Amino acid sequence: MTFDWIISKKPAAYKVALVAGRHMYDSKRGTYRAQGFFEAAHALGIAIIVLDEEGHWLQGDTYAHLRHDFVPVKLSETEGLSERLVKAVASRDIDGLVTFTDEYVLATAAAAEKLGLPTEPLNAIQLAIHKHEMRQVVNNTGIQTLYLSNASQIKQHAKSVAAFRYPLILKPSCGRSSAGVVKVNNEVDMRAALNALDRNSLVEDGILIEQFIDGPELDCNFVLRDGKVLFLEVTDDLPCAGDANDATPNDDFFETVMISNSGLPTKELQMVETSLQDSLAKLGLSWGVFHAEARVQNSSMEYRDTESNGVLDLAVRKAGPLDYDTQASDAFLIEVNVRPPGVGGAWAAMYSYGVDYNALQLLRAVEDRQRYDALSQAFAFPRTSGGGGGAQYWMAQCMIPVHRDNIRVPGDFFARLYNEVPDIQQYVSKAELHAKPGSIVSKSGGVGLIAYLLLHSRTSRRHVLNMYHEVTSAARRVLDLNQ
Repeated sequence: MTFDWIISKKPAAYKVALVAGRHMYDSKRGTYRAQGFFEAAHALGIAIIVLDEEGHWLQGDTYAHLRHDFVPVKLSETEGLSERLVKAVASRDIDGLVTFTDEYVLATAAAAEKLGLPTEPLNAIQLAIHKHEMRQVVNNTGIQTLYLSNASQIKQHAKSVAAFRYPLILKPSCGRSSAGVVKVNNEVDMRAALNALDRNSLVEDGILIEQFIDGPELDCNFVLRDGKVLFLEVTDDLPCAGDANDATPNDDFFETVMISNSGLPTKELQMVETSLQDSLAKLGLSWGVFHAEARVQNSSMEYRDTESNGVLDLAVRKAGPLDYDTQASDAFLIEVNVRPPGVGGAWAAMYSYGVDYNALQLLRAVEDRQRYDALSQAFAFPRTSGGGGGAQYWMAQCMIPVHRDNIRVPGDFFARLYNEVPDIQQYVSKAELHAKPGSIVSKSGGVGLIAYLLLHSRTSRRHVLNMYHEVTSAARRVLDLNQ
């Protein structure tokens, strides 16, 4: 460990209100989506007041030990939410207000401003959340984009669209995860995709049409204070169904596997850090944990199955000149999330680097600078352990997707999985279900993932990729047999 163990004064006894306590998804195993938040709060001596819907599982006595208090708040309606949050905590003498859930980031920041509590500027968060507005600030020269306030508006922009180079990406201007993101290769598919977005009520904040950027995709987790990068984790987000050259509008962009550390060359990673740090500054974001997604244009690397066994990994590009100049590469910012990465990503960083994003976000909410700086320091393992950055091993966040309709999720899914691939279990850092045990899920039912596993290796990056390939194949067998 490299951080300062001793601080100059005893920390204050902070009280923080948490907007959205998430759900309990496996009561038998005792796992719940807010576990990281509460464990961090307890370790830091921060009392948590949960703000969530009446009847939430954290409201009763059974799990009262996890929180300081519970205040029922109607979160399901966006209209007037910030005012309801203010009313819920106005008399409770809190030191901070925080959320880890996309839907409530804007309302939480608005409420914090009204209460005079620490937060990033509300206008900066608005810019980050609304992709069209973000594009106006973070402009990538030469990238074709078009904003539509509704699907029918495409008729007014026929000439502009005719000049676009396919493939194109269509997505909700203000969306979360990969819901509604579609790649199209012609005008017929584009119009069909627009109508589908409209039918599925994903166009409330408009639609963004933009040129598809080919190149390695990255998840970049920035820990900033006063605009300075205290820690940065760059994770390779391997290709998904929608990335394929022959992808159709039915192919989604749900993640498959994320590998840390990135396998891109140092020069390209330095370029990505500089470019995205500059973009965050332009948006007005300077203190907190920010989850940015980007692609590297003109990268010297591409994904290939170099060993002809179905496992993709980064390899030097076949196309292009042999003296490929990495200075020509550029970072295309896809989106910025004004929060830490998702549950699996947060656990992965804590296991690999010793950096707890949840703890940092809580400390940012109360402006505890000393502990924030100290806990932003990664392990001091050499590059040979996990690819650099202080990581103790290579880490793969492996997604188990809903691969077909009408899958019954077995309560003992992981036991069955480990029975299929017993040699893998020793490399599992953490594994959790996303779908409720016993439920039936379908690709069209809004559930993108069934579970995730964190696989680690001190041997090599290739080792974790090979294990991921085994795990996903075994998971399909387990799920298809569970009828």
